[in-house]
Amino acid sequence: MLLSGVMVELGVYGAVRVYWTVFSGPHGIAQPHLRAVFVAAGVLTALVGAVMCWQQRHLKRMLAFSTVGHVGLFLIGVALLSPAGTAGVALYVAAHAGVKAALFATTGVLLDRHGSVDEHGLRGRGRDLPLAGALFALGGLALAGLPPFGTALGKAVTEHAGEDLCPWLPSVFVLVSAATGGAVLRASARIFADAGPPAAGALAVPAVLLCASLAVGLLPAVGGTLGRAARQFTDRTAYTTAIYGHSAAPSSPVPDTGWSAEGVLLALASTALAALLTAAAVRGAKWRGAARVGPVGRAVGRGLVLPLRRLHSGHLGDYVAWLAVGVAVFLVVMAV
Repeated sequence: MLLSGVMVELGVYGAVRVYWTVFSGPHGIAQPHLRAVFVAAGVLTALVGAVMCWQQRHLKRMLAFSTVGHVGLFLIGVALLSPAGTAGVALYVAAHAGVKAALFATTGVLLDRHGSVDEHGLRGRGRDLPLAGALFALGGLALAGLPPFGTALGKAVTEHAGEDLCPWLPSVFVLVSAATGGAVLRASARIFADAGPPAAGALAVPAVLLCASLAVGLLPAVGGTLGRAARQFTDRTAYTTAIYGHSAAPSSPVPDTGWSAEGVLLALASTALAALLTAAAVRGAKWRGAARVGPVGRAVGRGLVLPLRRLHSGHLGDYVAWLAVGVAVFLVVMAV
C-alpha cells in the first residue's frame, strides 16, 4: 500500500525537483529537448505498464503494473514543465494513492480469507465478500477515470495542460486508464460475482481511502491548494525563497484545477472503454480459440506481449540491469 501509493511517485518527484531547482534557469537544459525526452519516456512507460497490467492474473502483480502505467502518465504531466501540468499530476497522485492503497487492502482481505490472489483460482470465491467486491469495482472505476473521483480530475487537468504541446496526449491517458481500470474490473467481475453474506470490518480501511480519493475530486479547496503549490513548485525563485523562510510572489498565475466539459467527457470515455474491455474479457472466454483469434491477434501476441512478459521476469538482477541501461540511454540522449 505504501510502496504503490506513495514511494513509487517519489522517483518522479525527485526528477522534477532537480530540474526546477538546478536546470530551470536561463543557462539550464533547453526545455523542448528535455520535454521531448521525458514525454517519450512517459508514454513508453505508460503503454508498457498498461499492456502488462492487462496480462496479469496475479492481483498484486496486476496492481503493481497498473502503478507502472500511471507513473508513466505522471511523468508525462511533469515533463510538460508547466505549473498546470504539475498541478494536474499533484491531483492525480493524491487521488491515485488512495485508490491504489484501497485496492491493495482489499486484495489483502482476499488473501486472508481465501489464501490466494490468483484471479482465475478465486473465480466466484469472493461471493462471501460483497462489500469487498463493491470496493474493488469502485477502485477499478476510479483508475479508469470515472468522475467525480480525484483521479479523473487529475487526469483532466493534466490532459488540458498538454493538449497545446501534444494534441495526441489525451488518447494515451484514455487508453492507459481504460486498460488498467478494465483489468481491475475484469478481476472484480470474475471473483466477486453473486453477492452473499456481508464482509468483515477490515474493509473500513479501503472504504476510507476511496472516500479520500473522492474528496480530491469533489472539494475545490483541495485542487486550489495543490494549484498554488504547483505554481510555487515550478517557480525557481519563489521555491528557493520559501525554503529559507521568506516569501516571494510567483510570476505565473495559479493554474486552473477545476472540472471542465472536455475533461469529464474524456474521463467518461476511458471509463466506458474500461467497461467494454471488461465485458470482452469476462464474456469472451469462449472465443479464445486460435481459429477465432486470427493471424493478426496471434502476431500481436507473439511480437509484442510475449517479449514484454519475458522482459519482466520478476528477478531483481534483471531489473537492476535494465535500470542501468535506462540511465545510460538517458545520459546519451541528453548529451546529444
